[in-house]
Amino acid sequence: MSNIVKHWKFQRYSAIVNLILAIWLAVSVLCIQEYSFQETINWIKSPINALFLSIFFISSFMHMSLGMQVVLEDYVSNKLLRNRLIVTIKSLSWFLLALSILLILKIIFFN
Repeated sequence: MSNIVKHWKFQRYSAIVNLILAIWLAVSVLCIQEYSFQETINWIKSPINALFLSIFFISSFMHMSLGMQVVLEDYVSNKLLRNRLIVTIKSLSWFLLALSILLILKIIFFN
């Protein structure tokens, strides 16, 4: 299987996961909108909610990175600029993903 096909499939699979988790997150936020701050923290501390939030962040940042890569490959003709932008976007995506997971872990273990 070529790299392009893998990229395409991974982007489609991450879109499906994002859709399912976005619906879960929207329903959850509607259910907890009346919660106090501490109740919201306790909601995040729940293992299933923390797991789903983590998977949502992983899937969302990876999907965003793949989508931006395709846009840059299609519309930026300067190869050097395109490659630098792709590396920048992937680095930023990994940084934000790590930050998101670390903040979830901080809530779980230090609150």
